[in-house]
Amino acid sequence: MTGLFIIVLLLGSSIYYSIAHDDAVPQTSMLYDQDGNLIDRSPFTPLQVAPFGTDKYGYHLFDQIIIGAKYTIGIAFLVASMRLALSFVAGVVGGTYFRRTLRSTSGFVDAMQYIPISLLCYFILSGVLMENGMEGTFQFSFFERMVFEIVVLTAVAIPTTTTLISNETHAIWGKGFIEGAKTLGGSKVHILTKHILPHLGPRMVIIFLQQMINVLILLLHLGLLKLFFGGTFFNPDPILGDEYRSVSSEWSGLIGSTFRFLPYDTWIPLVPILFFVLVIFSVNLLLEGFKQLAEKQIMPRSRQVIQSDSYKKSFDSSAFYFLERTDRGEERKTASR
Repeated sequence: MTGLFIIVLLLGSSIYYSIAHDDAVPQTSMLYDQDGNLIDRSPFTPLQVAPFGTDKYGYHLFDQIIIGAKYTIGIAFLVASMRLALSFVAGVVGGTYFRRTLRSTSGFVDAMQYIPISLLCYFILSGVLMENGMEGTFQFSFFERMVFEIVVLTAVAIPTTTTLISNETHAIWGKGFIEGAKTLGGSKVHILTKHILPHLGPRMVIIFLQQMINVLILLLHLGLLKLFFGGTFFNPDPILGDEYRSVSSEWSGLIGSTFRFLPYDTWIPLVPILFFVLVIFSVNLLLEGFKQLAEKQIMPRSRQVIQSDSYKKSFDSSAFYFLERTDRGEERKTASR
């Protein structure tokens, strides 16, 4: 509940800010005293401009964090949902009807786990998300860039996720109660809908939360490689150094564009890093909480079985009395026969 509350609070605040302020970021370039004298110029520390200070151009970091929350959390939720939806259908069908085929391809798919997904996504997305520094234009529109990146982030994880779900499905098909259902005459469709899918449900929630964490980490890696969600503004400067800025104020873009300030203006990249860690921590809280909830639902059943076994073992011969056979009883049985 704590992790869910943090995520909903950040997401709701971001949506409200977009509706109320149209994603406008306040800017404070210079500070003056009461006499109108110049005190300092941006960037400002959190002590000078509350609550989190400003960036190099004087834009308030707190407002940028609130604006980027809906993109960061929304992308992770959307990509994880698409990964799970596509992999779930393929995994259940493969684990039910194509078990032998999956055995031959599982080794190839397992080898794909060692491919650096971040570099693969970088080579695919760099030509689409990076702005042409000489012309100052993008090759595609913002919507096209966003859709293309979501499709790529979804597609790179489908093989491994499909294999994982198919293995889970195949393992359930080997359970003893499934053999009992087959013995009683249950068809594959009946067993799949009544037994397999209900047992896969809790596992799918765990896989979904794990995929959210994987998407967040992948976005962070792309941000450090200067590929930001929705596009990267690129300003080449041979004197002061090349400059990269995020189009959408998404948190991985804020981290990647301000990471060079870490040695001297530490608060500028540290603020989005802390919020990024907070979201990952909140999703992990959700994950661990759901695991504990699933274990609590299983434990009462196992305790009932243990108690019933101990209750049966508590009976002995002293708890019963036996009727002795008599001659009259035997004569009555013989007569009735």
